[in-house]
Amino acid sequence: MGWVVRTVVLCFVVGLVLSFLDIDPASILTNSWGTIRDIARLSADLFYWALPYILIGAVIVVPLSVLAAVMRWTRTRHRP
Repeated sequence: MGWVVRTVVLCFVVGLVLSFLDIDPASILTNSWGTIRDIARLSADLFYWALPYILIGAVIVVPLSVLAAVMRWTRTRHRP
């Protein structure tokens, strides 16, 4: 019975997301390639929107990650 509830909730969430993205269930069945192109276009738009934020975050995160890795490496290297 639990899997039925999970399936219904998942169907609701997926339907909500598809509705938000203006993807019509009938177009998925009748125009599959058009739907795939629309999804690819939405994915590319999301990537181009997110790229500047990723690069800004990388200015801080990458040096801190490298510093943490070097500190971990030096701690394990000097153990007797």
